[in-house]
Amino acid sequence: MSTSLNLLLLEDSSADAELMIEALRDAGFDPTFRRVDTKDAYLRELDQPPDFILSDYSMPQFTAQDALSLMKERGLDLPFIIVSGCIGEDMAVECMKAGAADYLLKDRLGRLGHAVAQALERKRLIEEKRQAEQRLFLETFHDSLTGLPNRALFMDRLERVFLQSRRQAGHVFALLHMNLDGLNMVHSGLGPSPADRLLIEVSQRILRRVRSVDTVARMEGDAFTLLVDNLKAVGNATRVAERLQQEFAMPFVLDEGEIFLTPCIGIACSHAGYESGEHLLRDATAAMLQAKATGRAGFVIFDKAMHQQAMARLKLEGDLRQALDRKEFRLAYQPIVDLAEGRVAGFESLLRWQHPEHGLTRPDAFLHIAMELGLMKSIGEWSLGEACRQLKLWQGEFPRIRPLTVSVNFSIEHFAQDPIAQLIKTVIQRTGIDAPSLKIEITESEMMKNPAAVSQVLAEIKAQQVDTCLDDFGTGYSSLSHLQQLAIRFLKIDQSFVRRLGSDDDALAIVKTIIALAHQLGRQVIAEGVETAEHLVILRSLGCEYGQGYFFSKPLAPEEVGSLLASARRW
Repeated sequence: MSTSLNLLLLEDSSADAELMIEALRDAGFDPTFRRVDTKDAYLRELDQPPDFILSDYSMPQFTAQDALSLMKERGLDLPFIIVSGCIGEDMAVECMKAGAADYLLKDRLGRLGHAVAQALERKRLIEEKRQAEQRLFLETFHDSLTGLPNRALFMDRLERVFLQSRRQAGHVFALLHMNLDGLNMVHSGLGPSPADRLLIEVSQRILRRVRSVDTVARMEGDAFTLLVDNLKAVGNATRVAERLQQEFAMPFVLDEGEIFLTPCIGIACSHAGYESGEHLLRDATAAMLQAKATGRAGFVIFDKAMHQQAMARLKLEGDLRQALDRKEFRLAYQPIVDLAEGRVAGFESLLRWQHPEHGLTRPDAFLHIAMELGLMKSIGEWSLGEACRQLKLWQGEFPRIRPLTVSVNFSIEHFAQDPIAQLIKTVIQRTGIDAPSLKIEITESEMMKNPAAVSQVLAEIKAQQVDTCLDDFGTGYSSLSHLQQLAIRFLKIDQSFVRRLGSDDDALAIVKTIIALAHQLGRQVIAEGVETAEHLVILRSLGCEYGQGYFFSKPLAPEEVGSLLASARRW
């Protein structure tokens, strides 16, 4: 079978051209050819490059060396063989150095087919090598999902731009580090495939809002960085951030419905006297964390105070990673009082960290960091086990107080990712407590992040006869349909409403409505934030079953709980 060949002949003799075509046909080629012998005609042919070029060395207007030079100027690298009637050895070598694949004399055309085949094979091997190198480059320096540059390529480009800015005083660039709140929830709630589709769309939206000279990279997970180069003014970096915010204000549409992601952006600019590009990325990340701490979409420009905060955060992260091994976590227990009988019915366990330098630390100072570090699973397991172990001791010491219960808080990350029901079953069996004496609490706002996942897990927990409680009720704007479907026994009214009882008619109306609603749905109510005798009187008059707050007691250490139970105090 003949091999097709799109051929360009640079030859001023039609007879010599026919001999070359015949030699190629004898060698098994099926050439389609065009013959030219002027420079202008040759340049026109290069607009649609052939597969191969055969060229006489000397023609009336130009030579083969001229043709090679013109081809290189066009950025082309085509197989090029010189077929000449008289070419010296030195001249042939010069042509080979200029890019010719081979040369031969016209009276020896029997070798032409072999020479062409060899040149085509070399071209094929070179192309395969180029493609392999390109694939290797893409795999090594690009994110496999989005196709964006990865961390390695981004850092290389950042360092190049940074060095350029050191050489040119007026060269200004900025670094934007962006984190997307909500993406992890999509992954845990909908699965990896929808999350991957979302990441691809995210990358496309970012690219739409930057210039072609800028670099957008996916560093890891939901973190993206933008290298905005050659800025005329530092303020232009904030315009990029504003354009990104506008882009993410629109929902992402997946088969599963509309998804909203919140961009948190940190900005660091090159004019601040940095020693390396890596330091610039460090500070952009610190600014991003500051933006994220606000809890809403926004951007923050780095300042020196943030560096100090970032270093303190880094140390806190290191301490937190070791806290479990060092047995530094503690549980405090706040009494939950049966309002009808005025006695302690149970306790809510509250996590504390006995930090070696800062002392006893409340969870709002470290829990969000633990979530980001992926420590909540191990902390949650420890909290559940410790609370149940302690409850078993109290039940043994005070058998007449029945039922004595303990409540343990869990986050949405546990509900979405970990087999909580199995963990609860294991801890109950290990500690020997009765299942109904354990309560699992989740806040209403947490529940609303992923109602479907929460509902399924609550049903599994209920099947074990373990009670569940919806904490901070009234702040998360859950619908009645969600409330009806959740397998919960208790609603805990948020303390922001309870504390205003007696001084705010609106708060009274809200608390009264929640209690009535809960009773109509067959739920019991715990009022959080009871701080005065007046609060207690009002709650009792409204038929609230349980109360919790500083009027009864602050959160207590385990040994203080024993004293309280022994006193058999009544309110």
